[in-house]
Amino acid sequence: MRPIKVFLCAVCLVIAFDGNAADDKIEVVKAEGIVVTSDPYGKQERTVAAQNILPTKNIMTTGANGRAIVRVGDTGYIVIEKNSKIELGRKQDNARFFRQITGMIYYALNFIKEKQHPVEIRTCVATLGIRGTRFLVTNLADRNEIGMRKGLLSVASPDDGEFEIRRKTEQEEFDAFKQESAEAVAKEKQEFEEFKTKTEREFVEYKHEFSLGANRMASFDGKRVIDRPLSAESNLEIETVETYAGEWLKQVHD
Repeated sequence: MRPIKVFLCAVCLVIAFDGNAADDKIEVVKAEGIVVTSDPYGKQERTVAAQNILPTKNIMTTGANGRAIVRVGDTGYIVIEKNSKIELGRKQDNARFFRQITGMIYYALNFIKEKQHPVEIRTCVATLGIRGTRFLVTNLADRNEIGMRKGLLSVASPDDGEFEIRRKTEQEEFDAFKQESAEAVAKEKQEFEEFKTKTEREFVEYKHEFSLGANRMASFDGKRVIDRPLSAESNLEIETVETYAGEWLKQVHD
């Protein structure tokens, strides 16, 4: 089984899908609010609705109240959140690609079958290797992150440089957490938070490549990367997306 390679950039995200897949049809399975598609030049704009088959080359945009779930053939599903924009197209070799221009998009990708070519997600900052996974990419002015729900990413620099990786960990076991009474629980919760603060450590290392596992996240600022446990904010965002798209995500084999 070949890995999927992913490249993360603060500016844009490009995803190339196998053009030889048995089913490479791009279909909108659910849409709400303002969701429109246009040609690659931003013209010929039209509203997108459920069961629409998207053109080979187009730009899909969601408004302030817009959301959409898109099936990408046999590759999996993407969930496009509000105020997001993504370009869909094809390379000269017929490989499918997405370019995440802005916003927040959740990717649920199937395992790559032996006869399929690797699926690629490229940008200028990092290269991620995936074997079927679920993750959320946030590309906003003040947030450039990958939040992992499931799977394992191998994150490599696309050039000869190295990442400055700041890996944060925290002690996971705290035996004093007991359920004797509401007052005791509240007190011990406070103690637990204080304990985490005291025991949290930040490890700094320089590597060309690092791994990002389930329930962790990476925040990018140029070559500086913060690798840490999935934040409460990101976890809530992922759970919201998975609830919204649950009916279709059950079909993903990752």
